[in-house]
Amino acid sequence: MSRVASPLSTSTSALVETDTAAVPPEGALARSAPPRAADTLEVFKGAPPGARSPAVAPGPRCGPLTGASNDFDFAVGGSFPPRPAGSVRAQMRQGAFTLAQSEAAAASMVMGGGRYVDAYARGHLRLLEPNAPIVGAPTSLTDYTSALPGVSPEAAWAYFVGHPGAVFESAGISLRPSTGALSEGAKVFLEEKGPPPVWAPVSFRLEPATNTVHITTLDGHPLRGTNRFVFEDDGAGGTRLRQYSAFQGSSPATSVGLKLLDPIERQHEIWRSVHAHLHDTLVSR
Repeated sequence: MSRVASPLSTSTSALVETDTAAVPPEGALARSAPPRAADTLEVFKGAPPGARSPAVAPGPRCGPLTGASNDFDFAVGGSFPPRPAGSVRAQMRQGAFTLAQSEAAAASMVMGGGRYVDAYARGHLRLLEPNAPIVGAPTSLTDYTSALPGVSPEAAWAYFVGHPGAVFESAGISLRPSTGALSEGAKVFLEEKGPPPVWAPVSFRLEPATNTVHITTLDGHPLRGTNRFVFEDDGAGGTRLRQYSAFQGSSPATSVGLKLLDPIERQHEIWRSVHAHLHDTLVSR
């Protein structure tokens, strides 16, 4: 991964202000406020054309994992690394859910998924409530963007909604229970093989009128967070995909994970793969 100059700045690192009084709106990276030394915004871009990161899981896709012309990059802002948010009681509750769901993920790995695992997942998901970022707590922000030349926003949105299994499998993630097309309010576990195996629960909200998909974490997800995918008309017959991410830690497990693993880098690789899959599948048609 190479660092490139931000289109919003003449340097590779621009100072930004983060409003700690409230969680910024989805997609709002505070780029134009007065500088403050504690926060920075950086823009990154993937490897040069032809290069391939060994950390990216190819998954099933209709084209090679090149992403050479999708112009993938991202900016980060706010509070990094993410810190656990909420009261001690809330964090312990979230940690208990995380532990139970990690045990279920390990069992799913052993059983290879299947209808019994799916049935358990459906039942457990009914118990889980949204676990969005807490207003007023330090929040990590990421703004991902990529290009889908020659693909309309409507077609890109419809593919994402209609083929979530293929979209997430491109990053090595399975859906539990197995899911066809997304529906409004759908709840699923995003299953990571690990180690350690993880069941990260999320829910979906769909806005077909604006070609937008909202993803919100549920109880027990290692992060409190939201992701908003906006498929925008690029004015040249294609689509500009903007993905706005806001997240906090949900329990002390977040801090432990940051010391033992590199979950933030893994998060970037997941979304890099998702953006590449959408490009390689749709642009090649």
